[in-house]
Amino acid sequence: MQFLFKWLIFAVALHLTFWSGARLGLDMSPSPKWQDNLIMALLLGLVNAFIKRGVKLALLPLNCLTLGIAGLLVNTLLFWAVFALAPFNFRIGNFWAALYGSLVLGVINGLLSGVLLRDEPNKRR
Repeated sequence: MQFLFKWLIFAVALHLTFWSGARLGLDMSPSPKWQDNLIMALLLGLVNAFIKRGVKLALLPLNCLTLGIAGLLVNTLLFWAVFALAPFNFRIGNFWAALYGSLVLGVINGLLSGVLLRDEPNKRR
């Protein structure tokens, strides 16, 4: 049940990110279908879980040399690639929209998860 709630929160954060980017005049637009939000949230979660970790591990020395900028670029490029390859009605037109989307999605998802999810404190014995 916790997984489904996290997935729903991520889908809402995704829609809010695209909606706010379009309102700010960035070249991005959300999908009008709520089903597309759910599917794209699942795809982004899978990419973050499997591909992003391996790429960031491979680029760890470069990430240390650039003080985290390489990690930000990896996150932005993977965000852009997922939406460019997916056959849904989302649109990201340029790098700056993808950078905004990857940053704001993380912030909104973190805020919503922090407010709506109640994790039990770790019990140490």
